[in-house]
Parts: sequence; structure tokens; C-alpha cells
Amino acid sequence: RHHNLPAPHSTIPHTQSAASLMASQHQIDLEKQQLAWKDILDMSGRLLSLAEQNNWQQLDTLHALRDKKLEQFFNQAIAVELVEIIQQDIKKIQEQDRHIVQLLASQRDALGNEARNLKQMKRRLNEYLSADNRKL
Repeated sequence: RHHNLPAPHSTIPHTQSAASLMASQHQIDLEKQQLAWKDILDMSGRLLSLAEQNNWQQLDTLHALRDKKLEQFFNQAIAVELVEIIQQDIKKIQEQDRHIVQLLASQRDALGNEARNLKQMKRRLNEYLSADNRKL
């Protein structure tokens, strides 16, 4: 009985060429990039829902994280297979970001109106109070 011999099926054939090793490494890199890009896309979608919910604090945190991930992603050589997909997705992300900016702007306007309304209310209140005082 030879216990130290590996089972024949578990041995890696030594005939694997450098080219096929590079090809499998490329496959691994490609899959890593696909996952990283999917993560960025998911984050972009979440950013939009946060904006629609007026959750600006969480949006701010996630936006910073997505920016960092985008920077890391584009600091590497992009797999040729992904270039076209990424170019299309970037348009989608830009569209989502534009929508977020619009939501933010309308929210700011609404807050501005609210602040103005509060000031007017306060002024009217003061006018009523001073008018009442004159009557007393």
C-alpha cells in the first residue's frame, strides 16, 4: 500500500502552457472586474433610491464610497471585453447622477421656501402681537 501517492485525478497536468495559464489569469481578472463593476452599478442605483427617499446623509456616505470604488476601478487596465458595457453603463450612471442632482436642487428649493414661509409667519406673528399690544 502506497499512502503517499496522490490519486491520479488530483494531479495537475504539467502540459498546461504559459499561454493557457495567462488566459485563466485573465479570466479571473475579468470576473473580478465584472463583480467590482456590478458593485459600482448597484451602489449607483442605491444612491438614486436614497435621493428619492430624501435620505441625504446616507446618500453622502455611499456617494463617497462609490467615488472611491470608481477611482480604484479606473486605476487598473480594463478588460477589453468590458469596455463597451462600461461605456454604456457610465451613461446610465451619469443619468442617475443628474436625476439625484435635480432631486437635491428641488429639495433645497423646498427647504428655502420652508425657511421663507417660516420667516413670513414669524413676521406676521410679530405684527399681530404688536397690533394686539397697541389695542391693549
